[in-house]
Amino acid sequence: MRIDNSYLLPQMGATGAGAEGAQMLNDEATFQEQLKRATDKLNNSSTKITTMTEAEVAQRNQEIKDASVQLEALLLKMMYNEMWKTVPKNELFGNSNAMDIYRDMYNEELAKKAAEGGGIGLADYIYKQLTKSQSYR
Repeated sequence: MRIDNSYLLPQMGATGAGAEGAQMLNDEATFQEQLKRATDKLNNSSTKITTMTEAEVAQRNQEIKDASVQLEALLLKMMYNEMWKTVPKNELFGNSNAMDIYRDMYNEELAKKAAEGGGIGLADYIYKQLTKSQSYR
């Protein structure tokens, strides 16, 4: 093999390596054409700036608000579960898998309702941070 400019090509000889080298050059030319077409397409499409409509902004903000509330509910549920771990278990109030499942479902609903009702303010803070730098035309 020999190095020709930036290409590593097999030497042309009687072993049939010449066909391999020609194929490599053909593949390189095809790749260069595809790369040029993709670059041209990217350059042409980047000049088109689209803006969101008022309805799209409102929908996006509602999705951000919902996600913020869900995140706060998840964190509250984790907090409730950790708090229940500090309560000593005894036979009087039940110490079974069924009770653990019930308590987990109860904590999930309690956290969801607390987050929807304002919770500890985490959802509002996340929402404000995510929508702080919005600038729409």
